[in-house]
Amino acid sequence: MLRTVFALALGLGFAATASAQALAPAPWQEGKNYFRIEPAQATTTGDKIEVVEAFSYACPHCNEVSPMVAEMKKNLPPNAEFVYLPVQFGFDAWKTYARAFYTAQALGIQEKSHADVFRAIYVDRKLDGRSPTFASIADFYSKYGVSAEDFTATSRSFAIEAKLKRNDALVKAYGVDGTPEFIVNGKYRITGASAGGYDRIEPLIRYLIDKEASGG
Repeated sequence: MLRTVFALALGLGFAATASAQALAPAPWQEGKNYFRIEPAQATTTGDKIEVVEAFSYACPHCNEVSPMVAEMKKNLPPNAEFVYLPVQFGFDAWKTYARAFYTAQALGIQEKSHADVFRAIYVDRKLDGRSPTFASIADFYSKYGVSAEDFTATSRSFAIEAKLKRNDALVKAYGVDGTPEFIVNGKYRITGASAGGYDRIEPLIRYLIDKEASGG
């Protein structure tokens, strides 16, 4: 009798497990949660898996997610590296801030000024997010030890022009059509909507990093 009861309970347990598995949420799905980039694009991070944020300082949503992005960047596994891609989309303000980003990067002050630029636009209102002048931006960056004159001169260099041109080509190749969007290893594109919300972007990126680390 006890053996029969045990067998019945075991059978019910298996059935419950199978039912729970059937009701469990599906894993991340290509074409729904992330999109394959065809052809895949070359990365700039050597043997590390590249994680790119396509963003703009002039984008309010990018400002909204910037604390999350900073935390994610800090917590990336050792086999991954984070890269910013300042999108232009042909908008004057976005083009101005993309040029400022690459100028700051060339002068070695991008990392320490990144969060401050968002704060200056959206909190302190020291920079204009809609119709900025490059002179005002150069003045802003002068507090990081680079004169406004040097900042402006660097912004007009061939190297910066080349980066801006490459920037546009990458945005097109990735299929980026909004910001913020994220690209993993030149192969996969993620949006906030596709991930199911900004709070789900990091676990999805981690999933794709693991996918790439295991051979894709």
